[in-house]
Amino acid sequence: MNTQSHAILNLFLLRKTLEKKPIPVDHLNSVIVSGSILPDIPIFFFTFWYRWIVPTPHRVIWKTLYFREDWQMLFNLFHSFPVFLILAGLAYYFSKPRLLVFFMAGLLHFSEDFFVHQEDGHAHFFPLSSYKFISPISYWDPGSFGQYFYIFESLLIWVVSFPVFRYIKTGWGKVLLILANTSLWGGPIFWYFVFSHSLP
Repeated sequence: MNTQSHAILNLFLLRKTLEKKPIPVDHLNSVIVSGSILPDIPIFFFTFWYRWIVPTPHRVIWKTLYFREDWQMLFNLFHSFPVFLILAGLAYYFSKPRLLVFFMAGLLHFSEDFFVHQEDGHAHFFPLSSYKFISPISYWDPGSFGQYFYIFESLLIWVVSFPVFRYIKTGWGKVLLILANTSLWGGPIFWYFVFSHSLP
């Protein structure tokens, strides 16, 4: 899934869950969003580095450099169930509810990604195992139903954004939510005009 989708969906899911607990949820929005984005931070840095610092052809970035062992190790570390479960357990043990929610948001992130990645996915059980689940569905590749999943994802995020809009108390937060939805809705339009036609 797209990073902004994780942030919005997790804000919806965790707020609905935490409202039933004796936790002041109104101060957890930024914690949830930050934890939801955290797993993709190394990929953001990777992309920024090879697009702007060391300009590299797009195909080389995503077909070669992305799969280098050192980068994969870093990506796997930030998408590891064992690592995040240990961190969440420590946060619970030491009574750090904000940290617990932060790592729960990260766990939700790669739980949502597990079934929509192919070779570009991660070893979610690193460092215990290098096993990587190769899904028949890709969240982006039109050769593996990517255009359909993208539309599903955009619709899902649009629906959950209505209650999320009420959770957000700041004007700039509401603007970011609208912009995130706008960026997602550009996706189906892109799929329609590019992949619904035969490319030379």
